[in-house]
Amino acid sequence: MRYGISTIKYLSYTLFHNKPDYFMRKTSSIPSFVFALLLVSINICSQNYTFDTLVTGIREPSAFTFLPNGNIIVTQKHDSAKIYSLNNQLISCFWNFYDSCVSNGERGLIGVCLDPNYAVNRYIYFYYTHSTSHLYRVIRLTENNNVGINPKIIFSDSSGTQGVVHVAGNLKFGSDNKLYISIGDNGTDANAQNLRNFKGKILRLNSDGTIPADNPFYDDGNPKTGNDDRIWVYGLRNSYDFVISPFNDSIYATENGGFANDEINFIKKGKNYGWPVCQGYCVPYNPLYKQPMDTIGGTGAQNYAPTGILIYNGNQFPELYGKLIVTGFGSGPVQGTLKFNLGNPPFLDTITTYSVISPLRTCTSIIQGPDGFIYFAKFANFNGMIFRMKYDITGVNNQQTPLKFELDQNFPNPFNPETTVKFTVPKSSFVMLQIFDVLGRELVRPVSENKSAGTYEVKWNAENYPSGVYFYRLTAGEFSEERKMVLKK
Repeated sequence: MRYGISTIKYLSYTLFHNKPDYFMRKTSSIPSFVFALLLVSINICSQNYTFDTLVTGIREPSAFTFLPNGNIIVTQKHDSAKIYSLNNQLISCFWNFYDSCVSNGERGLIGVCLDPNYAVNRYIYFYYTHSTSHLYRVIRLTENNNVGINPKIIFSDSSGTQGVVHVAGNLKFGSDNKLYISIGDNGTDANAQNLRNFKGKILRLNSDGTIPADNPFYDDGNPKTGNDDRIWVYGLRNSYDFVISPFNDSIYATENGGFANDEINFIKKGKNYGWPVCQGYCVPYNPLYKQPMDTIGGTGAQNYAPTGILIYNGNQFPELYGKLIVTGFGSGPVQGTLKFNLGNPPFLDTITTYSVISPLRTCTSIIQGPDGFIYFAKFANFNGMIFRMKYDITGVNNQQTPLKFELDQNFPNPFNPETTVKFTVPKSSFVMLQIFDVLGRELVRPVSENKSAGTYEVKWNAENYPSGVYFYRLTAGEFSEERKMVLKK
């Protein structure tokens, strides 16, 4: 988190509630010495990463998860779930969905997760689109010698004609042992606001498919009468994946937004995330809708398209501990793997900054392995792959100092009317420094030229701009990082 309490209160009024509703939830109990520290953003360590290719030849990998023996089970969007070892050996076809799965467009075999009590019951759950009756389905299979047996339908529903887009999603168990499922609006915007159907929602079920009575819209236990009792949150367009934090059980979700408004959302029971009334931040602010933690800009034609998401708590990458890591599929102005810094502890429901830590893209899934490494599924029709991220030792110089781009926090911040932005370029690069308003509109480009290696300072005079939140972004080759600043007149 970067802003103190008085700044947040000021912003909530000067922006007429245009920014996320977390600005409205701060307290005044933070000691003054902590307030001073909150105004300083420190980039402790920057690393370069590379990737080992572990598995190849996967057809359209959508999601994967580790089995206790170190093998992985992968959903191939087109037809089947397969088990692989990490030395590129196909162990088995766990279950063939081909005769019942429709996979054109964004449909297909998408999500997979293990039961929390897998060591005892051997249950594995899959989310897919069924070829008859326009069904969305979650099925549970029992693992027996690397193949599935005893199929049981946990969720199966049809709500009108099934389109080929915005199917999302994934499924995960929470610490409450409930099964959470993300499902897109299926290309019909109105679905997201309709509490009588399951589309454009995250659902919550018991592990056997029954409905918990403490769900926020539970009325009679029958999803076909009154509210759909399975709904946990609504107002989502196409929330491809989500993660349940190992630190505080919070849920964070990626959202493929409309036009150029991809989102990272903090999922909270019963909340409405605004689609299609709001795209990205609600402007003007509307308390009926939960604002995103952050948005990732695009051009509309080319966007980031966030997919997999995790909260890192392993021991292989200390600099990523407690960070939100997101991978993307698209080819917009922002590409690759992103690291988000979380703020407002202990809730960790805000994002302070993000940066690109790897150029790897067209990925569908990202998970932390039991060994603490981070693994990616890279999508391709016939040669999808599983990668493992590791340090790139070629990115270290003779003094063992990482070669890195750096974008510092502007100073002073808040400012009036002039502030200084400092950045470091480790090698000759074409560098762009851009400044945006809260709606993502570029206001000025103070730097757009080749720079040799070195540290630079750029002053920006905002005398002709109103008070509020602004963003500045440094782009140089594959590096891109964005920060916030506050103009207070």
